[in-house]
Amino acid sequence: MRSRSQAAFGVAAAVMLAASARAGVVQGSLSVGGAADAERTVVYLEGLPANAVPDPRLARMSQKGARFSPALLPVLRGTTVDLTNDDWVSHSVFSKSTSRPFDLGLYAKGEKRTVTFDKTGVIEIFCAIHPRMNAVVLVLENPFFTKPSNDGTFSFGEVPAGTYTARYYRLGGQTAVQKVTVPASGAAAVVF
Repeated sequence: MRSRSQAAFGVAAAVMLAASARAGVVQGSLSVGGAADAERTVVYLEGLPANAVPDPRLARMSQKGARFSPALLPVLRGTTVDLTNDDWVSHSVFSKSTSRPFDLGLYAKGEKRTVTFDKTGVIEIFCAIHPRMNAVVLVLENPFFTKPSNDGTFSFGEVPAGTYTARYYRLGGQTAVQKVTVPASGAAAVVF
C-alpha cells in the first residue's frame, strides 16, 4: 500500500509532466554591438500566470574597483541582493528609485549589506562617495529573463503556452516591446 506522501509525490509529478507538455520555447535575437552591449542588456517576458513564478532567491552585486558588478542585475521580485563591499575602500550605497528607495550608509571592505526587492521596476543604484559608480537592479515578475549572447541571440525554455509581451531593457533606458504567442509545443520567434 502506498503512503500518502508517495501518492502526493505521484500527483505532483503528474502535474509537472502535464505542465511541461504544454510548454514551448521562445527564441530570438536583437542587435547588440558585441560583448559589452550584450552584458548591458536583459530580455524578458511579461504577463505569465502567477503559478509560473518560483520562490525568490538570493543574488549578488559586487563592489570592486569603485564599480558595481554586474552593472545590470535582473532579479525576480522578492529576491534579496547581497551588496557586500569587495573593494579596498568604503562605499555608501543608496537608491532613490520610487520602487525601492534605500540607503545602506557607509560600510568598509568585507562588510555585508542586503536589500530585498518586493516591487517590480528599474532600481538605479549609486554610491554617495564615488559619483561614477552606478548600476541597475531590474526587478521582474517571473523567472523568464536572460542576457543575450554576444551575437544578440537568446532563448527561453519551458514557457507555458499563451500570449505574452517580450521586452528588452538596455542600460541607459533603451527598450523595445513585442507580442509573442508561445505554442503548447515547438518554438515562437521574437526579433527586435
